[in-house]
Amino acid sequence: MRQAFDSPAPSVPDGKAPITTAPVTTALVILCVAVFLLDVPVEPFAFVPAYLFGTTDLEGPLPVVDGWRGLVGHAFVHADSLHLVTNMAVLRLFGGRVEAALGGARFLLFFLLTAAAGALTEGWLTDDPTVPMLGASGAVSGVMGAFLLLHPRAVLRLPLLVRAPVLIPLALPVGCDLGINTALALFPPPPDLAISAIAWEAHLGGFAAGLLLTVPLRRRRVRLLDRAAVGPDLPSLRRLAGVLRPGPASDRLAVLVDAGVWVMLVVVLLRGS
Repeated sequence: MRQAFDSPAPSVPDGKAPITTAPVTTALVILCVAVFLLDVPVEPFAFVPAYLFGTTDLEGPLPVVDGWRGLVGHAFVHADSLHLVTNMAVLRLFGGRVEAALGGARFLLFFLLTAAAGALTEGWLTDDPTVPMLGASGAVSGVMGAFLLLHPRAVLRLPLLVRAPVLIPLALPVGCDLGINTALALFPPPPDLAISAIAWEAHLGGFAAGLLLTVPLRRRRVRLLDRAAVGPDLPSLRRLAGVLRPGPASDRLAVLVDAGVWVMLVVVLLRGS
């Protein structure tokens, strides 16, 4: 948003599939939430394209002291609670499977590189290089791209009040998101609309970087374009209830951590509303 100032788990029915532990993904979510709740100033971390791409219409000093720091720093600061929660929810949904395919250290590198790629794309294509950009959307788009490349047949399982859940091919919402971002990057909305503040170009740059970086960074023996219909880490009451049943302690811990992350995001969203 622009602001002025080891291998993935197999596909099995919901409630039985183990949630990926994803320590790096969880740590990134907690870090971004902590930065927001502690009211860390966004100015030193926002990305201002003018610092790297140059401009001739600066009027006084910009509120960012280091343009290079903003290349990745912008991913850890957010404009408001809705901006934060939407980014972190998508990161938690898809990040676990991508982290499992890359490994923790390489996933962290992946996150930082896709954040930088999104910022550079925004700086290259933006009409106003003096407007600061912040938020993890570019890196999150990269995670979505990586997930789709790893699991193109993935499905979203949406449980309803019936025995059979609704299955939505993940490529459908991701494709729609990509199409919307492309359309709004090519045909920017009027500046008086709220969506004009969204860095659409950063999303596209992050998504493209995610596709490219997944190939060299993935673990050995992790296949691209896996045919299994594995899904993202959607929370469910059935999965949470399974904590009370006998089973590996690591699985129960992963479920509890996942539930804690989602509760934290809901609390942050309600706190900001």
